[in-house]
Amino acid sequence: MKLDKLSRYDLNLLINLQVLLEEQSVSKAAKRLHVSQSAMSKTLARLRDLFDDPLFIRSAHGLRPTPRAENLQPQLASALQDIQQLIQPPKFDPATTQRDFKIVTLDSAYQLFLPSFFAPLMQAAPNMLLTFEDWSEHSLQGLAQGQVDLGITARENATDSRHQQDPLPHGVKFEHLLEDNFVCLVRKGHPILSKASWQISDYLALSHVQASCEGHDRWALDITLAKQNKSRRIVVQVPEFHAALEIARQSDLVFTCPQIFARHAVQNYPLTLLPLPIALDTVTYLLAWHQRYECDPGHKWLREMLYRHIREDQASTLNFDQKGK
Repeated sequence: MKLDKLSRYDLNLLINLQVLLEEQSVSKAAKRLHVSQSAMSKTLARLRDLFDDPLFIRSAHGLRPTPRAENLQPQLASALQDIQQLIQPPKFDPATTQRDFKIVTLDSAYQLFLPSFFAPLMQAAPNMLLTFEDWSEHSLQGLAQGQVDLGITARENATDSRHQQDPLPHGVKFEHLLEDNFVCLVRKGHPILSKASWQISDYLALSHVQASCEGHDRWALDITLAKQNKSRRIVVQVPEFHAALEIARQSDLVFTCPQIFARHAVQNYPLTLLPLPIALDTVTYLLAWHQRYECDPGHKWLREMLYRHIREDQASTLNFDQKGK
């Protein structure tokens, strides 16, 4: 296409089309673009004229893309990314940037990895703004749609777990932060601590508190136990890890969690760490982002600094723990 012909078209229509493809809803697209639903409907009509195709068909679940729209989507995303890279400044200066990054993270990961990160960050980028949100079952969708800049989550490495790395949406990239094992936490003075041994029979005889993640309250542990015709008695389910800690320290319930989090917990709560008395695959913490930000210099600077800080901080913590034993 010649440039003089291209100039006849409103390229903003392509941005609107991309948002419509992501949201598959006129009202949601209008909200994201800060326009009225009526204006968004008119834009859709212009897009239909431009491409000589309905583009979307209404269904009970919103707008369903036509085959033409589905074929356009990868080309459109790539074209818009190229345009964004073209107009974006080629360099990033953390000392002067005023960018706002949105990060979603597990509540356990936030407590473990981030408090000590803010001092060096503010020294290097004093005007940067970080907005944090709790990880939820919608966070991966937010990453996939570019509504979230970075995510810190965990995936179990068991082949039959619901929390594997494989279900990550197409286009979401990740870096391995740390690998961890599962352990148990009980309150100090718990009757089980007076026993000479700690066996799987002891573990299953006790009642448990469970923290959910991404809407799931059963883990690879429960699948492994079920294969052995065993199960644990979960009597309390809570939405986040710190609630489980509070319950464990004031009751005889057992809380099973990653070891890195448990090491932190016993320093701040009257709890005792016990090994998990059953063989179980590890869990991996991930730093995740969408591939559209792969070459963004500001995004790359932030995620590399965050990755380096977490790795170095946990290595120094582990060395300190080993020296103290």
